[in-house]
Amino acid sequence: MGRSSLRKKEFPGGFLMLPAELLNSPKYRALSARSVKLLIDIGSQYNGKNNGDLCAAWKVMKPKGWRSEQTLNIAKKELLEAGFIAETRKGRRPNLCSLYGITWKPLNPNPKLDIQPFAFPYGAWNKHEPP
Repeated sequence: MGRSSLRKKEFPGGFLMLPAELLNSPKYRALSARSVKLLIDIGSQYNGKNNGDLCAAWKVMKPKGWRSEQTLNIAKKELLEAGFIAETRKGRRPNLCSLYGITWKPLNPNPKLDIQPFAFPYGAWNKHEPP
């Protein structure tokens, strides 16, 4: 039995890997609790082939326990500014949501994204802030 088939039996709903380097970084430790929750909620959508196609829309996050759209937006803004997620598609009316990618994984090409893989800020969470 191969490793991948064992993993599928162990974690049938998926698996999110958070590198120790990320978890021990000053930027991660400075995140608010709501931003950490959102990072995990967004990351839980990642299946290994869809980075950049992750959604943080209110309709998706409300069933995950989010009680305030304003709190969700504050957490989203904090993650974007810290470089843990990057917007890959800008939402538009009437019903096209913004999409995001986690920056510790490379972007997976997708025709519905507004960004190309070479422009994705891979590793942005690990970039140092200018003084």
